[in-house]
Amino acid sequence: MKAATEKAKTPKYLFKRGNQYTYIRNIPPRHRHLFENRRQVSKSLGPDFTQAVIDLETCKRDHEAALAGNGKVKTVSYDEQLERAEQFGITSKSSAQIRLDTMEQQMAEMAQRIRIAYFIDNPTHLDAVTIIGATKEPALLIMKAFEIYQELDHQFTLNLREWDAKQKIKRYENAMKDFIARCGDIDVLTIDETIAETYVNSLWTDVLDASKKFGSDHANRRITQVRKVLKLVLDKRYKRKFTALDGHSIKLKVSDAGKRLPFTEAEVRAIYAALPTADMSDQAKAMIQIALITGCGPKELCWITKEDLRLDAKTPFMKIGPNRLRAQVKSGEDRHRDLPIATDEGVKLLKQFPDGFTLYQGDRGPSILNGELSPFFQAVTPGKSFYSARHRLDDLIKTANIDLGIKAAISGHSLGGRLLYYGKSGNGYTLKDKKEALVKALAAAPKKEEHENEQLNINP
Repeated sequence: MKAATEKAKTPKYLFKRGNQYTYIRNIPPRHRHLFENRRQVSKSLGPDFTQAVIDLETCKRDHEAALAGNGKVKTVSYDEQLERAEQFGITSKSSAQIRLDTMEQQMAEMAQRIRIAYFIDNPTHLDAVTIIGATKEPALLIMKAFEIYQELDHQFTLNLREWDAKQKIKRYENAMKDFIARCGDIDVLTIDETIAETYVNSLWTDVLDASKKFGSDHANRRITQVRKVLKLVLDKRYKRKFTALDGHSIKLKVSDAGKRLPFTEAEVRAIYAALPTADMSDQAKAMIQIALITGCGPKELCWITKEDLRLDAKTPFMKIGPNRLRAQVKSGEDRHRDLPIATDEGVKLLKQFPDGFTLYQGDRGPSILNGELSPFFQAVTPGKSFYSARHRLDDLIKTANIDLGIKAAISGHSLGGRLLYYGKSGNGYTLKDKKEALVKALAAAPKKEEHENEQLNINP
């Protein structure tokens, strides 16, 4: 009897499913934009009939107010409008961008939107807002743009150790902060040619101010980093082409680029003489000596492992490439190479450290090594650094007239253009070939020093 009474008194829109009462209401097409474009709305009202009827009246009152135009219309976000615009094939443009279009472009844009509106059977509120372009783009500050950039560029820190990844992020953050210091913390969506010129002119001012020691290479890296971030973010998130910084760079008539100078042979002798009493670890001393006969850089040596040292092979060598400490060396490819140890002294030295240079195998290893070596090089070879060993070996190879392909195989460089005669890289050369080349190059030290003395007008 009770069930029959409930059935007779069941109000409109109230349905019973099992032991639960549910509010269910179909929405007319013309009103669906008020309900997230749904055909039907529903809400569970619980098992108690009396309470369900009370809650039902609340639901009906709210929805009827919305249908009558008295309810709150759901605000359309810019991201929602952008997504729907992409579905329609509409390019979202700001009023500033539209003003830059020709009259023909503006009329074509308007005609396209009218055609889309005409063919929509039951337009929603979102459809209308999208076609009209009524939602204003939220401001996008440059530090937020950089956050988005890191989400979009999946290879930004790919294959980098944690320390190196943090350093790369820090360099980009500094470039973004530098832009803010020069142009203000402005909405990047408003950056145009005028703002771009203001930014570049500010960099020019610092480059030309000798007291600031702000090199053109540094300025150009800043421009490149800002341009990369804005191009990707505006293209992927806003479907815009960012061209304001295209073609901008700092080019001096006389280059101010600071090239890493090679060690002279006199400096090499000074290094060997100073090493025994130098205030650094035995591993650091060994790394300097290995660099002088291989041309390896600090990171290449810091992250050498036991498995990379093949010192008992017929031609002793070490592998420079991926291992448990690193995913790759620099850009990979030609930087990954097998490098012979050309001297008996070098082999004996490496055998003292069969597990590699363990003091410097952590993420901050190269930074710690640099902290130990900088005072040494400043005192013994002012103006030179660990990398000068690489450039010194490069000069020795040239002095000895070594084949360019073998030179590339030793240094880990690529060859292009007409030099493809030698192959893109020298990785096809045997260990024996490379060792013979290194022995010949190291033997050319007197010839190199003679040339250095001629330049300095020093008689032997």
